Amino acid sequence: MERIYKALSILLFSIIGLSCKEYLDVKPDKKLVVVSTVEDLQALLDNFGVMNYSDPSVAEICADNYFLTEAVFQARKETERNLYVWGVDNVFDERNNAWTDVYKQVYIANLVIEQATAMETSNPNATAIKAQALFFRAKAFLNVASVWAPAYSEPTANETLGIPLRLGTDFNVKTTRASLKETYRQITDDLLKATRSLPVKQVHLMRPNKAAAFGMLARSFLMMQNYDQAYLYADSCLKLNNELIDYNTLNVNDNFPFAAFNKEVIHENRYGGSGHLAQTRALINPELYALYEPNDLRKTLFFKSSGTNFIFKGYYSGSGNFFNGLATDELLLIRAESAARIAKLTNALDDLNYLRKNRFKKENYIDLPMMSAANLLIKIKEERRRELPFRGLRWMDIKRWNKEGDNIVLSRTVNNTTHVLVPNSLQYAIQIPADIIELSGIAQNPR
Repeated sequence: MERIYKALSILLFSIIGLSCKEYLDVKPDKKLVVVSTVEDLQALLDNFGVMNYSDPSVAEICADNYFLTEAVFQARKETERNLYVWGVDNVFDERNNAWTDVYKQVYIANLVIEQATAMETSNPNATAIKAQALFFRAKAFLNVASVWAPAYSEPTANETLGIPLRLGTDFNVKTTRASLKETYRQITDDLLKATRSLPVKQVHLMRPNKAAAFGMLARSFLMMQNYDQAYLYADSCLKLNNELIDYNTLNVNDNFPFAAFNKEVIHENRYGGSGHLAQTRALINPELYALYEPNDLRKTLFFKSSGTNFIFKGYYSGSGNFFNGLATDELLLIRAESAARIAKLTNALDDLNYLRKNRFKKENYIDLPMMSAANLLIKIKEERRRELPFRGLRWMDIKRWNKEGDNIVLSRTVNNTTHVLVPNSLQYAIQIPADIIELSGIAQNPR
């Protein structure tokens, strides 16, 4: 594994710029590594530091779950300060940035897909390995789309810039940006293919199983505002795993109350570290904290006091690392929101109450009664806000809900200047790193 990864590291300078002459002039000798068995391919996908633990933290940095003090803001480097206030340029370091990290995942997935395809006729295990790689590629593309592309809108998706869809390892293929429609079609196609060959059970949650593919499809269709399909795949996922942790069984005084790989986790992923989000720096947005009722156990399991403010401790990683994988609580909320939108109100309310019953003190819990579709949707959105902070999901929720008219306005004040992000702003598609634009020639997100 070490031999394979060291060789691959040489190849992965900047995956999105691979078609440019500057990189081709210095590409390494491919004889440095020979991938010859399905075990080699599995080892590449099992490199969890790259495939599971380096998802982009950009969406969480730009969302409204936290704020920085003036002193902390001023102590950060320029690119981090610019990203925090949704700057129009210079928001990423060159080479070492979230874009490069996520396209490393794409490159490794493509390598495995190509090699596994060549092995399929002689080794039946190759098909299952290929399915894992398809899942990882789709997950990576979805993360890129959530950060660097606008919110999906079906009427304009064909004309809206999506992301580069690198579908192979050939350095000579020119990098271009697909449309937003093509982007999501590729994501869902990859995941649908993966569902056919992934097992129901895996040896570890780091490896995707059938429920994970269904769950990622549900997340994808939710982002597309295709609520019929989001409901269908959330339901398929939850039929394989719908367990919840009863928060009454947890110790609210623990520094990290949730165990890693707990029974709600469907697929284990974490996003890469960020100076903004460190527990000692990121203070909880008072508007978020105020959403929790006194008898809501999340108020003490997710947060602890820090002076006159609060910090987050509700990581599903069992430590101070940010979990952004798939879990049953998210899938229940996807199914509930989708059900409320497609006139399955009883189903939506049942899911909402099932979640809440496991989140409130037992002696004080009362089910929510049936209500209108509009009011039920409001309750589900509020519950999604309370249940999923710091999972990397809030940014995309804001984008899609603003497309539907929710009019969520973000603001941050630093150095006596207030920075405002208005609904449907072009700045919701974050600037692509400047060195990637220079190397590849792809179009920058407009401002």
